[in-house]
Amino acid sequence: MRFGVAHLCSIASWCVLAGLASAVWANGRYPAAGQLVVDPADSRHIVVRATFGLLQSFDAGSTWSWICEEAVSPDGFQDPEITVTTGGRIDMGLPDGLAIGDRSGCQWTRVPSLVNDNVIDLVALAGAPATVYAVAAVTVNGAFNGLVAGTTDGVSWALNGDLLPDTYPLTIEIAPSRPQRLYLGAEDGDLETGFIDVSDDGGASWTMHDGPAGVDSVYLSAVDPQDPDRVYLRSYFPQGSLYVSEDGAETWSLIDESDVPLTGFALSPDGQQIAAGGTNGITVLTRTAGDGGSAFAVTTTSTLPVNCLTWTASGLFACADEATSGFTIGVSTDGARTFAPLLHLADLTPVSCAADAPATSCTALWCSTATTIGASCAVQVDAASDAESDGTLAVPTQIGGCACDAVDSPRTPGILLAFALMTFRVRRQFRTAKATTTRSTKKLGNYARTD
Repeated sequence: MRFGVAHLCSIASWCVLAGLASAVWANGRYPAAGQLVVDPADSRHIVVRATFGLLQSFDAGSTWSWICEEAVSPDGFQDPEITVTTGGRIDMGLPDGLAIGDRSGCQWTRVPSLVNDNVIDLVALAGAPATVYAVAAVTVNGAFNGLVAGTTDGVSWALNGDLLPDTYPLTIEIAPSRPQRLYLGAEDGDLETGFIDVSDDGGASWTMHDGPAGVDSVYLSAVDPQDPDRVYLRSYFPQGSLYVSEDGAETWSLIDESDVPLTGFALSPDGQQIAAGGTNGITVLTRTAGDGGSAFAVTTTSTLPVNCLTWTASGLFACADEATSGFTIGVSTDGARTFAPLLHLADLTPVSCAADAPATSCTALWCSTATTIGASCAVQVDAASDAESDGTLAVPTQIGGCACDAVDSPRTPGILLAFALMTFRVRRQFRTAKATTTRSTKKLGNYARTD
């Protein structure tokens, strides 16, 4: 029976391709990475948010494991903001609260004080990741209000100040050199006017500033590591633009413009360089002397399309497209001139957890995911699990009406996978183009940070 099924699938290769389509769109998302965070206390620990779960490495990208969405939330999630805090814990903002995962990604809990709140953004203090702030949108009497909560130990959370009326929060940033300085990018309750709130007392009180002229979507991107008054902002309407303020968000200067959304932004660890990019590639700008410190010169350009950028002492990390770029995560140590692959989707394996952990559910979901991304369906599991005695779990799966044994054929043929990803990439771009022409989509706050 096993031979017959495998033989049938090898003849009818179109069945595999149809299966890929079914699997990809069963999740509803094109398989891609959208945010990368490096553990501030352990540079070898990397966490990536993908459209089909979380991806995690503990050896600087040599090996990767997959954590399914269902381990975090029964309803899954879509582009949540994540950060890595003290002890390597993973914080994740969700439409119904704040989820906290342990370092392994196996155990997940919720923060009681934020249950049912729409947590939109998170930020951890560089150098002291136990200090974390979360911002949420709550509805009071039919109107949007902003809620800011914080923790100084990574565990106990408390609300900071009163609700911010007539506020739909978008992003929050913290000044590394002045931890009490917070920046909040938001829109008014009617989702029409963008503005920036600034706090110098950890969120207890706020002062409002206008955003750049003619801009109604304000996504704060970073604060300079040495200068608390220097803050960067991206806007996506009416066009992709990058701004800097040198006076604590009181005035803004345009740095760069793009024909496509700047989905990736990263500030170098010393604050002297900026990497910004999107589907048309990456631009690296270096700060130059004069003009009050707000002058920049282009030093490097790259044609690599990116979904996210993160810059640490280890290098400039990028989320790319497996089908067109040849990798999903890459790293550059020469300022974006070249990128070395760190993650290929086909190399993923499911997270290995104790039998009573929420993430154990990922094992049952792995085979369909593996077939979608071209990974092996054979699963190495802990002895505590219900796997077979030899430690390998082989799960046959039926895809698109063609039951192929994933152990006999551990990898989807590369050419079919590439073709399938290319096909869905075109479909995704078409859908994205339609969405970006509809202002109501943007106004509902569907943007997720990718830096």
